[in-house]
Amino acid sequence: MNTFLALSSSLLLGATGLVGGATAAPPAGPPAPVPLAASPAPQTALTPVGTPSTGPVQAGDFPAVTGPTAHLTDVRTARHDGFDRVVLEFAGDRVPSYRVSYVEPPITEDGSGAEVPVPGAAFLEVRAAPASGVDLSGDEPRETYTGPDRVAPSGDGVVTEVVRTGDFEGQLAWTIGLQQRVPFGVAVLEEPTRLVVDVLHEPAQGVEPIGAGDTADSVVAGAGAPVVVTDVRLGAHPGFDRIVFEVAGEGEAGWRIGYTDDPRAQGSGAPIDVPGEAVLGMTLTNIVLPGDAPAGVQPWDGPDRRQLPGASTVQSLVEDTLYEGQYTFFAGLDAERPFAVSRLSSPQRVVVDVLAQEGRPPVDLGSRCEHPDGFALSYPGSWSTNSGDVLPPCSRFAPEPFTLVSGTDVRTAPIAASVEPVPYDRVSAPGQGAEESRSGTIVDGRQGVRIQRTSSGEGLWPEGTPVTTYAIDLGADGPDGPATLVVNTVGLPEFDYERNVRVMDHMVHTLDITAGS
Repeated sequence: MNTFLALSSSLLLGATGLVGGATAAPPAGPPAPVPLAASPAPQTALTPVGTPSTGPVQAGDFPAVTGPTAHLTDVRTARHDGFDRVVLEFAGDRVPSYRVSYVEPPITEDGSGAEVPVPGAAFLEVRAAPASGVDLSGDEPRETYTGPDRVAPSGDGVVTEVVRTGDFEGQLAWTIGLQQRVPFGVAVLEEPTRLVVDVLHEPAQGVEPIGAGDTADSVVAGAGAPVVVTDVRLGAHPGFDRIVFEVAGEGEAGWRIGYTDDPRAQGSGAPIDVPGEAVLGMTLTNIVLPGDAPAGVQPWDGPDRRQLPGASTVQSLVEDTLYEGQYTFFAGLDAERPFAVSRLSSPQRVVVDVLAQEGRPPVDLGSRCEHPDGFALSYPGSWSTNSGDVLPPCSRFAPEPFTLVSGTDVRTAPIAASVEPVPYDRVSAPGQGAEESRSGTIVDGRQGVRIQRTSSGEGLWPEGTPVTTYAIDLGADGPDGPATLVVNTVGLPEFDYERNVRVMDHMVHTLDITAGS
């Protein structure tokens, strides 16, 4: 059977009431008698407001700069079953625009920039505008909030302290110190007028990574009008760390994400120091400058370097620059780990999950070979490759010595590489079986795609056989016409498919390609 047909047939191209306030004591005197038939009124358990999550919540076109200033009158916190409640109460019947979001230390005071100590391992900032604890409308300033700058809860919960960190130029800020990063909900309550933040005691359960992950580059084009980055946040979950880029606008952000051993700044080309043993470069595309953001959208303006408490692999996140519609960040990791990328909606987010996968040995590519059709690649030093008597050398790879038999399609080596005289568009098109995932990639400067598919049994492989395939465009102007470099691995029962996929992911990105245009 033609090599391309064998490969392509198996191409593997988811309260109300006063909270924390005091209750007036009853008048002194003997208690009133209670009828024998009377029973206490049933108590309804208080439930958290909003839809708890760890993403930012904002409303009222934050930061609103026009309209009357809302005046703070009280700040309080209280423990409840399963959550802590923080309340900012305002005079009158209007709550200002607000934004509630996780922020990274150091926590600084608005205006002075002085560092403010806030106890805790995670920090939730509440900002409101236009708002203040001082009324400047009269002849003399009048303090509307006369309480303490620090409000400490009683009992056990997740909130450590609520600290005033800003009352400057019409913007009010309080920072909630937490024992850990947990979901929170936000709501506005009336009579009296309150902005309420409910912080759950425990992290969300059952959070799963967005994909199985691999180490291949992920490339997806943006679409439509450019969008603006509104938030960048980190999250630590059991077994993986999450990096989220939230955007706003009518179009869609694109991305180029992959490992690099030479992180450099866009434009200047200056090297960037990224703490960690491996560096994952993340470039968002189709991004507009902050000054061109849509009306009412607040562009992200966070720290250029941050860390994630409790992370299993992400040691640092470093911002580069927004340059010619491309916004680059670098994640410093403890090792080169599999990652998965996806676009989520409502709001639009580009999510990168880095999988810890503890206990998996690193891939050591200690040997290298050259294929006569115009490519060279590395493979594990303990593995074997074919000598070239049946197929061209550097065509098959296996963890043990193997023998190729002429005139048969029996797969005796799990990883195969070859140049096929077929246009890239044809090789990368949807094929037989169920396509599980597809991600664009760049290999040695050339367009490629990584596709995972499960065989339907109509091609070379039995039904249910998983196959992962890379197809790399060699162009249409080569000496022999259009060609595609194809590398794949097949999950036959005698092969360790998961291990082989991981090895192949590393091998592909060592390719030096001279074939094609």
